[in-house]
Parts: sequence; structure tokens; C-alpha cells
Amino acid sequence: MQTALIQACLPQSASASARRVCQDDGVLRRLGQVRLVSVFTRFAAGTVVSTACSQLTFVLLFGVVQVGVAASGAAAFLAGAIPNFFIHRFWTWRRSGPVGMRRELLPYLAVITFSGLVATALTTGVDRLVGGVLHDHVVHTAVIAIVFSLSYLPLFVVKFALLDRLVFGCDDTVRRRRARDSRDQVPTSTRA
Repeated sequence: MQTALIQACLPQSASASARRVCQDDGVLRRLGQVRLVSVFTRFAAGTVVSTACSQLTFVLLFGVVQVGVAASGAAAFLAGAIPNFFIHRFWTWRRSGPVGMRRELLPYLAVITFSGLVATALTTGVDRLVGGVLHDHVVHTAVIAIVFSLSYLPLFVVKFALLDRLVFGCDDTVRRRRARDSRDQVPTSTRA
């Protein structure tokens, strides 16, 4: 008797509960926030790796080889941008398959080129301001390397938002919206 009652009640209540949870906008919103936090955390970690590549290149070129600030900044930008693309595409946003030139690569290049130009312009501007004042090359290199790193901070959140909305994450949003719309069109009696 007790087993029959459990079998009779459990599937119905579990099914009804699942239906309520899936259709609850608050739950869907919270799940979206969890996804956003997870993606943002991976984005930050991936950015640390690409920043390390970029910073190492900048310090080697500007500090050791004594290449100019603009050229060092441009080379450092490329040294970080290449691993940045692969880390963010495959790990941060969990994309797979061939890279879409129009859909991913060109918008990605536009977003990061803008941030790279801003960073290089800020670094070059600071170098022009302090270049004549700082005579010790090690101190000059340290100051300019710090400025180069810090110049990316104001763009960090903007870059994440653009990459998430325009480049890598937009398919996830479209897919979730289509699944929700499709689910809403199916009568409740046909759902499992």
C-alpha cells in the first residue's frame, strides 16, 4: 500500500515540481546569473594567462632589447591576443567546432584591437610624460610595464561584456531563448 502511494505520488509531484521550476522566471534568471559568474571567473583566469604572455613580451622588448614603447606595446598585444582568443573561445565560453570568420574572429579582432590601441596609447602617453624624468632604465621599464598592465583594467569588464554578447556567448543566449520559447509552445500535457 505504501509503495503504491509513493509510486502514484512521486512521478506526478516530481513532474509538477520540475515543470514549476523550469517555468519559474526567477529560477531561470538565477541560473543565468550562475552561468554569468562561471563564465566571468573563467574569463578572469584566462585573462591572467594572456596578460602574463603580454607582460613578459613587453618587458623583454622594452626593458631588455630596448625597443620603443609603441612597438613593444603592439608586439605585447599580439603575444597576449593569440592565446587569449583560444583560451576564451574553447575554455571560457566552451565553444567547439571550426572558428567562424564573420561570426567570431572579426568581432573578436575588433574588440581586442580597440582595447589594445587604448592600452598602447595610454602607455605611450605616460612614457612621453615620464621618459625625460626617469633616467634609470630599470625604473623606467618598471613604471611603463605597470602602466601597460593597468591600462587594460578599465576595459576589462567592457571587454567581457562585448565578448559575451557579441562574439562567444551570444549563441548561448539565443539557444536558451529558443529552448524557452519552444518549451512555452508545447502544451503541458505533452511534457514529460
